[in-house]
Amino acid sequence: MSSKRKRIARIEKRVKRAFDSKSVLFGSPDGFLLVVIGALMLFGVMAIFSAGAPEGAELYGNVAYFLIKHIIAIGVGIVLLIFAFVADYRYWKKFVMPVTYVIIAFLVATLIPGLGKTIYGSSRWLAGIPLQPSEFCKFAAIILVSSALVESRNIFESKMLKHLGLIILMILILLAQPNLSIAVILGLITFAMLLVGGTSFRFLGFTSFIVGSIGLIAFMKPYQLSRIKGWIDPWADPQGIGYNLIQSFYAIGSGGLFGVGYGNSRQKLFWLPFSHTDFIFAVIAEELGFIGCFVLIGLFLALLYRGFYIANKCPDKFGKLLAFGITFSIVLQAFINISVTTGVLPVTGVTLPLISHGGTSVVLTLFMLGILLNISRKRIRTINIKNT
Repeated sequence: MSSKRKRIARIEKRVKRAFDSKSVLFGSPDGFLLVVIGALMLFGVMAIFSAGAPEGAELYGNVAYFLIKHIIAIGVGIVLLIFAFVADYRYWKKFVMPVTYVIIAFLVATLIPGLGKTIYGSSRWLAGIPLQPSEFCKFAAIILVSSALVESRNIFESKMLKHLGLIILMILILLAQPNLSIAVILGLITFAMLLVGGTSFRFLGFTSFIVGSIGLIAFMKPYQLSRIKGWIDPWADPQGIGYNLIQSFYAIGSGGLFGVGYGNSRQKLFWLPFSHTDFIFAVIAEELGFIGCFVLIGLFLALLYRGFYIANKCPDKFGKLLAFGITFSIVLQAFINISVTTGVLPVTGVTLPLISHGGTSVVLTLFMLGILLNISRKRIRTINIKNT
């Protein structure tokens, strides 16, 4: 009898080691979300090929230059998506600190002469490596806040303060690059996740207003102030600071209801700067019209709906917060990019997820969507082996 009990105890121990104490991931990913991801990738491939063709031909002698780079980024991103889908999302809570420290180390490297590369006055890239570490800060912020909210009863506990301190450190490094847009996105992600996690809105609002005001006063650069002036009245300097936004308006206004036809944009012919990156939505609006914009925005809204649905259905708090943070960060960036293109927000360098050219952004977005797909998998309770 004792040998039977020992055997059962050994089996039970192995089961507990193999699986989480509450549930085990089981089954296929969310089909609706898969369709949305596939549609966004297809939309992005088409948009990049059209918007990037003139510059690719002029600078590199190949109309498909940016398309090829985009497809390579998608390929790498799909590999990471599969990895993230297979790996249990709950393991990210265990590796939150190593992941964050590595990302911070890469961020610091961008500021070191010889390691970082300066483009358009900002040191956001690593020399010799097609990598923009600032993109990964979004994922670090998401897992930092998620793990802290699970293990902290309030915002003043040591773990929470430590994790928030690391996010503030990343924001300060981003401001030093300077990269105000990603710094603001990090702040908004942190604010939204703390709010969803149960932190007082009044406290968050007051604290964010004070910290944000001090940060803007201390770190705002003259060219960033001029962008705000150009946003308020672009026609005051149509050949200078207001040029990008005015050309974007021309592109959007030319599209009408159905657009001028795929590939037929005139503004992308060296009138509209950054037509394949920051202002790709304007090219989409010109070529595909209101209908094309409606479809694209609808896909992001579908992603928002499904991501929040998955977060709501997830049985554990860490998974809920992780799913919310991933969904919110992707859709927030899409909202900012579209708002900049349409003049709702001041001009800033934020890509349209899975649509704009930008390898690091594409890879990170697909990686995070892989985690979201992992969270969407069905669950079964572990079977407890009991002695009868």
